[in-house]
Amino acid sequence: MPKKLEKFLKLINHLLKGHKKFLSCPWLEHGIIFDHAKHIRVCCEQSHEGKGRYILDSSFNGLWIDIDKIISEKNKQKNQVRQGVIPSCCQGCLFLKEDYWDNENYFDNILLTHWSNCNTRCIYCPAIRDNNLSDENHYNIIPILSQLFDKHLISKNARFSIAGGESTIYPEFDKLLYFLVESGISNININSSGIKYCDSIAELISKNLAEIVISLDCSSAFIYKSIKGTDTFDVVVNNIKRYIQAQQINENRVIVKFIILKGINDGIKDILEWFVFCKDLGVKKFAVDVDIAWYNEMKNDVPDYVKDMLVFIYKVCKLNSVHLDFYDRADMIFKNFKK
Repeated sequence: MPKKLEKFLKLINHLLKGHKKFLSCPWLEHGIIFDHAKHIRVCCEQSHEGKGRYILDSSFNGLWIDIDKIISEKNKQKNQVRQGVIPSCCQGCLFLKEDYWDNENYFDNILLTHWSNCNTRCIYCPAIRDNNLSDENHYNIIPILSQLFDKHLISKNARFSIAGGESTIYPEFDKLLYFLVESGISNININSSGIKYCDSIAELISKNLAEIVISLDCSSAFIYKSIKGTDTFDVVVNNIKRYIQAQQINENRVIVKFIILKGINDGIKDILEWFVFCKDLGVKKFAVDVDIAWYNEMKNDVPDYVKDMLVFIYKVCKLNSVHLDFYDRADMIFKNFKK
């Protein structure tokens, strides 16, 4: 069934049941995050007034999930927002929107970020700043997800995002990808440094089952090393090319990201050179974000030159007919001043 028709029928169904619009968001309604430190959360948004990251379970042991407890916590949230009471942690979040939200219990936004071990030392990474790069809390997520699938709590149209740490060095990474595909998932987003090339990722890209996001953040090996702490620029660039070659014609499954860092790559020249460099590689899908620590310092008074950078790259991508996504902090800045 076409998505537009499916959405229209869903709307009619809500209206017939007497549903009304109310303020909520996809994460509040149907999101779940397996976070490091064995927390289970609703979302990972933390750059707005309320700081987000509502906790569903703070004592998760990584071996067995108390599904009834998770569902109960989710329903507590849903009942709040249906009464017009937005959780304090959600105040000021741009993800909130009025819509005809359903009453069903399922997850269709799942983020796996349950380990912090990595093969880079990015200066903008919270785990680096908190000295939290270890795999002591590692656990195999597959049996946990099996419980959710067995209970029919994961939507057939669910989007799985896999992060970390570094996703590709997760011990069960390949098994996890194939488990998701065998479970009927066809929308897998993989966040990676791009240092380790994975045949499994290339295979799923070629079948339009997954996409990969690689943060390059610059166009030179020197700046890359100062940001990432590793001398692997050429390795990553070569792997980006290889993943692009795995794409089907007219598919854009390889996304290259630019995180704006104060005093390092925060000029129009920096982001233009990155764009040109990536476009020459064959990249057709771009993403831009802002360092979270810097954003939290300046969010009440964002410098004009940062806004200019976002407007500039927005126009450049539009003129070149390539896709651009503003992630998290960049999205908040762009939407706020665009108003």
